[in-house]
Amino acid sequence: MKRAFAIFLMAFAVAALGFADETAEIYQMLYKQAEGLPQKCAAVSSLVSLDDKSTAPILAAALEELLLKGQSYSSPGDQELYGRAVRLLSQALGDYKYTPAASDLWEVSQSVSDVLAQAEAIISLGKLRSLEYAERIALKLRDLNLKPTEDRDSGEKLAYACVISLDKLKDPRGFSPVFFAIDSWYSLRVRQQAIDALPRIADDPTDSIKEILGVESPERKLRALQAETASKAAPQRKVEAAVLALNLGHLKIPRDKAEGKTLADLRKLALRSLIAYKAAGPDPVDGCASSFAKGLDDEEKLLALSALGTNGSDPAASVLRDVIMKMNDDQRAGLSDDTRNRLAKAAMENAGLTKNKLLKPALLAVTFNDKWSGGILLAAQTALKAMQ
Repeated sequence: MKRAFAIFLMAFAVAALGFADETAEIYQMLYKQAEGLPQKCAAVSSLVSLDDKSTAPILAAALEELLLKGQSYSSPGDQELYGRAVRLLSQALGDYKYTPAASDLWEVSQSVSDVLAQAEAIISLGKLRSLEYAERIALKLRDLNLKPTEDRDSGEKLAYACVISLDKLKDPRGFSPVFFAIDSWYSLRVRQQAIDALPRIADDPTDSIKEILGVESPERKLRALQAETASKAAPQRKVEAAVLALNLGHLKIPRDKAEGKTLADLRKLALRSLIAYKAAGPDPVDGCASSFAKGLDDEEKLLALSALGTNGSDPAASVLRDVIMKMNDDQRAGLSDDTRNRLAKAAMENAGLTKNKLLKPALLAVTFNDKWSGGILLAAQTALKAMQ
């Protein structure tokens, strides 16, 4: 009987190629006439292999029936056949983008013991763009990220499927769990998939990134800001994240030199973002002032001066004015070296960039100090001309 049924399936599959418009009802008949799980599995396999989108309602009905009868298939052999049939149906329904099957696909991911079937169902929900399941898939990945599963291979398969699905769903709720999957316990395959997917999940991930900046380690803060700068978020949103990162980069007291360098790298990236997007107004000023006063190295201090010059607001100009006046007093007192001179010249140039007249008294004071080199005096004079 089984052999006769299989032969009939093969014959029908060949014949059906000639009358595709009339096959849907016959497909349904074939599945309904299948006796027992082996025949149903054979019917499912044959129907899926025809690659005909019109079979989607029949395949969805077959999946629904299998889910209802799943508890009755308890032997190892039946469980293997059952998992294979559910996996084939889940993949086909996703490929056909048959949205009415979404709830059953989620049920597969929750109740079917076959891990590959679960994974295929999760991926198919992404193919369907079933956004109502985006949060659930994100939470599933979040939970998987926390610690290795008892069966690591199964956990990795499900995490991989969640990453692919969230990539396809492109819902901002998927950003954080995919971000954390990058440095979680998974093998390189899963982590690389998360790295590849992350930029595509949300055009504007700023809200998620600001949450990460607020609570995570310096390493993750830096990686989050890197993701923000690479995103498609609007410039003002990137400025918001940069200001937050800069301020937090100063608040955290480093445990050691390595962490201190990471925090400095975070602040430098934030300053570069402020410069690139011409961040103006008072919000970035305190962080820039701190980077100049307490920056790890000359690079950070120069970036701070550049960010203040680009800003150009009265608060930024006031900080630059105070910096120039302090430098001028130090120069009069005989405190001079190549580093101070390099920073002083940068301060004059950025003062000119602001075109803010609050800086005129400080620049005039420099021009009257004959202890400065000719190059710095010229920079001060050029800055004054920019304000005329």
